[in-house]
Amino acid sequence: MHKYRMLTYRCGAVVEIVKCYALRQRKGQERDPNVKKKTLEEIQEANRRQAAKKLARLINANFRPGDLHVTLTYKREMRPDSNEGQKRLKRFLDAMRRQYRKILKEFKYVAATEYARKSIHHHVILNNVNDGEETSIDYIRKLWKEYGHPKYVQLYDDAEYEQLADYLIKETDKTFRDPDSPVKQRYSCSRNLVQPKVSRRDVKTRRGWEKDPKPWKGYYIKKDSLYNGCDKLGYEYQSYVMVKINPTDEDWPSDDLKPVRRRRCKSKRVHRQC
Repeated sequence: MHKYRMLTYRCGAVVEIVKCYALRQRKGQERDPNVKKKTLEEIQEANRRQAAKKLARLINANFRPGDLHVTLTYKREMRPDSNEGQKRLKRFLDAMRRQYRKILKEFKYVAATEYARKSIHHHVILNNVNDGEETSIDYIRKLWKEYGHPKYVQLYDDAEYEQLADYLIKETDKTFRDPDSPVKQRYSCSRNLVQPKVSRRDVKTRRGWEKDPKPWKGYYIKKDSLYNGCDKLGYEYQSYVMVKINPTDEDWPSDDLKPVRRRRCKSKRVHRQC
């Protein structure tokens, strides 16, 4: 009898499955003796892959086809240093948030800055809205025209953005490691993003998990996402990504601004003494 742990990450129209043996379940499981201690470079590469996977889950859970990947570039004479660049990015994000609130929409974003290998620029993934007269692109053009010319790419239709997350992590890898960097994280994001839903359950089988898993009904397994191998400690491990064939808006959280609920304070009576 085999017993393994299955983790299921639900992220918008994407479901990621991970099968492994938990610490208390590894008794009797064979460990791969060929697993060696990793070098510093291998550890950094593994950390980079994990960061990209975490970011992909966050993007998948919050952004949908038609949302925007914006690159904010600068005119040559307007290029700031890294500290001033972060201040300009913050002012831009604050202004976008105010613009969205005017039409009762939530502003959601993931932002990263690169300056180590290229001229300074900012990557921003954001939800695209339309107020009937203008879209998010119009807002961005007006708010950034002082500094440069933004570039826009709509998020693609398959609703799975691991490639985009991997690009952003690679793009900012040197900047993130720069000791003089004004930010000490790979990317920043708005607080209103939902976190991927993860569930864990233990599965008992006679022969372990299938090496060639079948997708759920209405989903397909993303090409080249299936991995059968060992984890960093040498124990058997499997992971793969399933994507919904026909995603709908209900797969993602609404962009509508949630009303603020304020607690009513009980008024205290003040007795005046004459």
